[in-house]
Amino acid sequence: LTPLRKILTGARQIAKGDFSGRLDIKGLDELGILGKDFNRMVSSLNEYFIDSLAGGWVLLDPHGKIVSVNRGALNIFHCESEDLVGKPHDTLIRILSVNPSLESWVEESLQNKLERSLKELDAVNRDGRHLKLTFSTSQLKDKDDNFAGMAITLKDLTRANEITEKMQRTDKLAALGEMAAGLAHEIRNPLGSIKGLTQLLREELKEGDKAQVYTETMIREIDRLNGVITTLLNFSHPSQNEFRFCDINKLLERALELINVNIDDKSIQIEQVLDPSLPAFWGDDKKLVQAFLNILLNAVQAVNGSGEIVLVTRFDPNHIINEDGLVTGAIIVQIKDSGDPIPSEILPNLFDPFFTTKKDGTGLGLPITHQIVTLHGGTITPLCKNGFTEFNIELPVAEQLGKEPDLEMVQKVSYEV
Repeated sequence: LTPLRKILTGARQIAKGDFSGRLDIKGLDELGILGKDFNRMVSSLNEYFIDSLAGGWVLLDPHGKIVSVNRGALNIFHCESEDLVGKPHDTLIRILSVNPSLESWVEESLQNKLERSLKELDAVNRDGRHLKLTFSTSQLKDKDDNFAGMAITLKDLTRANEITEKMQRTDKLAALGEMAAGLAHEIRNPLGSIKGLTQLLREELKEGDKAQVYTETMIREIDRLNGVITTLLNFSHPSQNEFRFCDINKLLERALELINVNIDDKSIQIEQVLDPSLPAFWGDDKKLVQAFLNILLNAVQAVNGSGEIVLVTRFDPNHIINEDGLVTGAIIVQIKDSGDPIPSEILPNLFDPFFTTKKDGTGLGLPITHQIVTLHGGTITPLCKNGFTEFNIELPVAEQLGKEPDLEMVQKVSYEV
């Protein structure tokens, strides 16, 4: 009965939250096998709980060499353990673009055995993603209470900040959408009357009359203003969603066909690096084409004379961007152009309605794109690197693609404005 008591004691230890215990049960009989499976279970649980922490940690030996890194830290750094383990701690600075003072802060903490925290720091990982991180250090001691190294704990505050910004943005768009819809209706009604009267006036003028040119200009500008109002109404009251399984590569190619007329007078090279093994995506194909088209039109306009536009797609099965556990991966879409870079100071405003730097822009193209991506549970991130302006779109893929989605739930999906 002694082995059974050991297993019972171990189970109670786990129930109290202690995953450090192991069973010492020898032999090849059924109890011995049960003991080995119990130890394997405890090790797996321990590894799962450590790796599932929201932040990450890096363990240093007394000399500052990296001896261990958990999966949370590797996700933040966007690298693998072999890039860090066995190397000096200043490797962190080379992999993660961050304030160089972090190196001296870690060295001082290690040499003086200090336990302290470092407030929010801006950083950029290998993937070019901008992060906001906090760091803290704590001592590691052996069983004799001797100093055995230092643990650096990282917390990624980026997601929390994004959620806060999204909530603020949603509130702002709700009020703005209601106001815009009212204004659009009030403007469109008299606009139709103005256009009709202008057309009647043009018919009254004699052929060749200089005033005819003025009336044609007025009608053209009225049509342009009517187009802006239509876009505004679509932004505030989007059309009903029509979800079906889509091929993202084909949707990109469809959007590319639509911009060909815009690049006839420019020398633009289009490069497509499309992953042919992308899984099917459950979404509204028309709205996704519109989202891709808006970004491509901006790319064409940004290229002066000659340049390059690159389209990249890939599937990352380990890229979870949905916290409810229903997503096992994401389709990554990158649209890059070599045109004039977007100034870093205006990047945070790109998705604000009516924000534009173009002379004839409405400031609604990218906000509508953001709406569409958000509708599909995705994210869109603009950045400038290596001479290119990039828009990175991440679209979550359902866990069981073979299952027919819940149509009732799909019909409830709507824009947040």
